[in-house]
Amino acid sequence: MSVVSRKANSIGPQVLALIEDARIDLARAALALREGDNEPDFNLPEDCPDQVDEEAVEAFRQGLIQTLSDFDQDELRPAEQRSRRIRSLADSKGATSLTTIVKQQLGDDQSLEFDRQPDRLCRSIWVYLNARETFEDAESFHFARQFRDHGKLYDAFEVDLENHVALDAVGIDEAVLATRIKELLELKPEISCTVKALDLPATDAHPASIMLIVRHGGPLSSVYNHRHDGRRATIYYRPPNEATLIYTPSLRQIEICADNPVVRQTVSNSFAEVALGQDLSQKPLTWKRYNLTRFRTSLLLQPPTIDGYELKFSRVVEAEVRLGHWGRKLQLKVTVEDNIEEVADQYLGAGNIFQRAEAFSRIGIAVAYNRVGDEKERTLNITIAGTKSCNLQSKADPEDRSLGFDLLKEWGILSAFRQISPDDLRAIFPQLVQLHDRVEDEVSGGYLLELGLDASRLIEGGLLERRDRQDVVLIEEDDLDGEGTIKPSATGGMVRIVGPFGEDAGKRPASDVEMYTINAQWLHETLMRLMKPLLSRLAAQILDPDLTLLGTIQVDGTEAPIYFARRLNDPKTAQRLDLALRARNSAGVGIILAASEEMPSHLGPNVVMPLLSHLASADDEILFARDGLELAYRSSLSLARGGVSPRVVRTSTQSGTLYIPGKEPLHLAGNDQLTIFERLVVAAGQGSPDIQVKALMDGFDSRSPQQAFRKEMWESIRDVYIGTGAKRGYWRLLVAGLTTKDAVESPIEEPV
Repeated sequence: MSVVSRKANSIGPQVLALIEDARIDLARAALALREGDNEPDFNLPEDCPDQVDEEAVEAFRQGLIQTLSDFDQDELRPAEQRSRRIRSLADSKGATSLTTIVKQQLGDDQSLEFDRQPDRLCRSIWVYLNARETFEDAESFHFARQFRDHGKLYDAFEVDLENHVALDAVGIDEAVLATRIKELLELKPEISCTVKALDLPATDAHPASIMLIVRHGGPLSSVYNHRHDGRRATIYYRPPNEATLIYTPSLRQIEICADNPVVRQTVSNSFAEVALGQDLSQKPLTWKRYNLTRFRTSLLLQPPTIDGYELKFSRVVEAEVRLGHWGRKLQLKVTVEDNIEEVADQYLGAGNIFQRAEAFSRIGIAVAYNRVGDEKERTLNITIAGTKSCNLQSKADPEDRSLGFDLLKEWGILSAFRQISPDDLRAIFPQLVQLHDRVEDEVSGGYLLELGLDASRLIEGGLLERRDRQDVVLIEEDDLDGEGTIKPSATGGMVRIVGPFGEDAGKRPASDVEMYTINAQWLHETLMRLMKPLLSRLAAQILDPDLTLLGTIQVDGTEAPIYFARRLNDPKTAQRLDLALRARNSAGVGIILAASEEMPSHLGPNVVMPLLSHLASADDEILFARDGLELAYRSSLSLARGGVSPRVVRTSTQSGTLYIPGKEPLHLAGNDQLTIFERLVVAAGQGSPDIQVKALMDGFDSRSPQQAFRKEMWESIRDVYIGTGAKRGYWRLLVAGLTTKDAVESPIEEPV
């Protein structure tokens, strides 16, 4: 009996659900839509059957499925993404978001047509097809209430206003605000910036608020496009950037979500200045972080000593943790007479989830007190939601607000944002560069101590965020060697270290094993601002997570592009960036300021120099010694253009650079790559450039030079730096116009 194999269905679940659940004419229209040249034309049938003819409708649905099944997953991906967006605004909360925005934006006729649609899915499709901008605003609104899920993309600022500001969306001058944001973000004239304000009605979970959607073009970027002829071409584009801001007047709080920390702070400042009329020079926005990690070890709070107040008790009455993801939570509420730890142990068991929690999402604290000299007993309720929200700012009494924040500081829960001054940033610039050059974005307190950095000050400045403590440390003692486990200690401020077999390995300061997350984006932006005075023209563009175009610098009357690169001590990173920079060869010979101390001398047609070697003295007003930087550039300019003769320069046993006159330097990583080109250079210098592949690969496991390179790199160097010889099975170095007389006597240089 023969078995007929079935072709795997390429249709994604979102497209399939749209076909099966939506009214057939709307489903067909949504799938037939082409929003770019990269989307195929599915050639779906134009005539839809009568909705009352169930058999015909079902046959039409099956026909759509059959037609789309002939396309592969890559071709169907845009339709799958479009279907996912449509269906997300058709679920319960998404449908509410869509209806809210539709009522605010669409006219009477369109609103009536919207209401005529038979169900939530059809209404979502109809808006997507007929009012795209309204659909996109509804998406922003839908995600706005879920800001805290976005982690690193989210910030909250508290507004210190003497008087309550009555404000609604109509009262916001969108054009003026857009102009101010564009000015502060230093956007080019050709980049537009739009602001749209919407009123958010009060719900059971949230007070009435105002939402701002800010959209503007991001830095120019590029991608490679594989053409039909097999060659690749660069496509330049300007990605759309969006920031969503929510201002809640009753809480005096600004919440904002955007993928760039500078945009988050700039948009928030602009809103406070233009819409709220706040003088930021006198009363800057307060950026606060609430650290709830202390509740992992204990849910008990001792009343501290606060001048002017006598505290009767302070108790945790509510604790909430998230279980795995934001949708699952465990919440425990008790009265002020209860001991919350005892209740948790009694009903949830010893070692319960509150002691093992990954993250606390909500803590409620009850405080009983009286003011010194006043017999009246008072109470204060403090609720902290996540790391960035607290109810204290909504307290009408300024003394309550002040007392609450003082208590949170005493308990080590609150750290307020305080901008680090430019002079202080200049003083720690070398250490910040070393932080930015790290492979991992997590750092221990011990490492910060080695650098001489104050963790608490960096947290206040937004450059670090607290994480958990280390679980394991490395022990390198005379009689102990291996991993040690961290245990609590009876000595305050210290932890115990237990060896791999239970040995007592002594104590260490708890601050050494505290872990912190580097706010990589904010650190990057901080370093960019400090390097800005070096530039003659600013043209910031992130080309790679490890490479940024800063702009240009003027040397000898010409504009040279200048870049900032990190992690160049990693050969793979250096080779990846070399490939990217050789693709930008039209920019000319530039300068790469490297955060790493170990680095190649050239990447593409660019001179690489260590950033920290060109700092000015502490007495100078500018951060960099420009004369030394220009001298290093001139000294390496000839090699950046290939030098005068072919040669390989090793910078270590595993990295080096190939120089060929008239060609861009080629960074080589690994002994195999270096040895192959060293042999080719020697052969070219001896006047017999062709080497048999057996001799070229002698001593290697591989039999072809291609196997020593990654596919993308090999494609970029084949027939440019290396090519086949005159006979089959031979390879040669490709040197334009080189004769035997021009060849160098010692084409291979020792490591430098």
